[in-house]
Amino acid sequence: MSRNRAAFTLLELMLAVSIILVVMLVAVPSVRGMMAERRLHDTFDKFDSLARKAQLYAVKEQRTWALRIDESGVAISPDEPMHEEHADNEENAAPDQISCGKEEGYTLLRPASLLPPKNTPSKWTFWRSGTCEPVVVNYSGPDGTWAAQYNPLTGHGEITDQQVK
Repeated sequence: MSRNRAAFTLLELMLAVSIILVVMLVAVPSVRGMMAERRLHDTFDKFDSLARKAQLYAVKEQRTWALRIDESGVAISPDEPMHEEHADNEENAAPDQISCGKEEGYTLLRPASLLPPKNTPSKWTFWRSGTCEPVVVNYSGPDGTWAAQYNPLTGHGEITDQQVK
């Protein structure tokens, strides 16, 4: 009389565990890369949102706004003083900004302008009409790099180069 047992042998269990382990070893680096790519794209979204705010403020308030870039980050602020009659209505809120970590940095390239003198702060101007200077913005951070070209008529940016670390 023979009994049929519905059980797995040790060899079958070891084979299943090893297959699962191999699949996990292949999947984890790809998931890490996707997460790094998502974080890199989020940095572009934050920067692009800040550029759109500067453009919106310029049109709404009918004065020039600038996006200033330095080692501490990116901030938008009015580029021309307010009229005296409107100075009392200005809100005392902190300017919109993006802070940079120690491994992060933004740079501006102006393909259509002359080279500014050394030690000139990087500044990107948005005029009252909503137009802006044509620029290429480069970002470098712990997850990789990207470059975005901005259209001077619309102020919209498009990623032209992206490299994930």
